[in-house]
Parts: sequence; C-alpha cells; structure tokens
Amino acid sequence: MLRLGVYKLPLAEVVVIQTIVRLYASDAAFPWQLVNAPPYDALLVDGAAVEEGCPQVAGMAAAVLRLTRMHSGGKPDTLERPIRADRLQRWLKSTEQALREAKPARLTPDDETALEIEVSDSVRFMLRRWPPALLLRNDLDNIRMASLLSRRALNAGELAGISQLPFSQCVSFLHALQTAGVLELHVARAVPLFAPKNDGAMRRDFGRGLINGIRRRLGLRTT
Repeated sequence: MLRLGVYKLPLAEVVVIQTIVRLYASDAAFPWQLVNAPPYDALLVDGAAVEEGCPQVAGMAAAVLRLTRMHSGGKPDTLERPIRADRLQRWLKSTEQALREAKPARLTPDDETALEIEVSDSVRFMLRRWPPALLLRNDLDNIRMASLLSRRALNAGELAGISQLPFSQCVSFLHALQTAGVLELHVARAVPLFAPKNDGAMRRDFGRGLINGIRRRLGLRTT
C-alpha cells in the first residue's frame, strides 16, 4: 500500500478526499490509503497556505500535489478546485508509477554477485548531489544511507557497518543511486610494496645483528 496524506487543507476538502479514496478502495489496482501521520508517499497541500517549493513540505513526501483555485493555469503537480475524483485518481496513478520505477528493483542472485564484485572494498562511493525525492521515497533507511554518503566516500561494507543495515540493501541502494547518476566512484590505488630482501641479504643482516649483540654484552665496540 502507498500512503497518502493531507496538509493544511480545509476540513470539507479532507472529507471529499476521504470519500474518493474509499470509493476506489475496492479496486485492487488502487494501492492508496489515506493516513494521518508520516511517512507519506504523496501529500496533498493547500496551494494558498503553502509556498511552492517549501522545504518542509518537500521533505515530508516524495510527491506533492498542490490544490489551487479554479483557472489558476494548470501547472504540473497542481489540481484546480473543486476536487474531481477522476483528476485526483489520474494523478495518484501516475505518481504510483513514478514511485515504483524509482524504487530499487529486487536483485536476482546473479545480479547480487555481479554487484558485490563491482562494490568491492577497493571501490568507494560518494554522492555528487542529493538524490531525487522519488528515489528516497521518504524512507528513513534511504535517507540515513544518503546522509552518510554525502559526508564521506564509503564502500558497500562500510556503509552496511555504519548504517547497521543489511549488505544486500546497501548494494541495492547504491545501484539505484548509480542508475540515477548521483553517485561518484572512488577507486583506491594499489599501495606499492617494498621488494623483500633476498635470502642472502637477510642472512647477512641476521648474522651482523647477532655478532653486534655479543660484542655489546662483552663491552666491545660494534661494527
């Protein structure tokens, strides 16, 4: 089910929306339910009471529909009053489709294996910009992972450890971020190793150290 909320709407319009949702509730293809508290998947707000692009409202739901006065121009994500059931139902249907497309797909075992190779310990990820609301879906786990990735570069294992979320969930989220083009990859360079001394050199060093130790005990000068 998807969660629909209302914000600063007149009580009479809230009743109308409740009636519309109940009307479509018997349709198995209508997954929306009206709820009284967040998190919301979609939110209906009074366009006269809430400024367009209000950060508080934008953070409450992945999709926001503003109710406006009649003949207000019909901007995207607006619904002119009076509320019509068919128009609200169409907006909810398109929002449902957008939410499902933005949600990370469930991975098959083969996909998970390929991604585990891709997100090895040597590959770290960091956000180049904040993910779109439709991808985050107002999900606290997604928001927590995005916040961590906005601060520092992490590989999948580190992200799982710090967020205390399942590794597979972190991999799925990283894949969704990469698909959305908001992820930056940092591949660690191989650290050059010093060449070990050959066996003869190691033996000479050991012998010199042993002789010097004996000389020190005898009070003789070391070489």
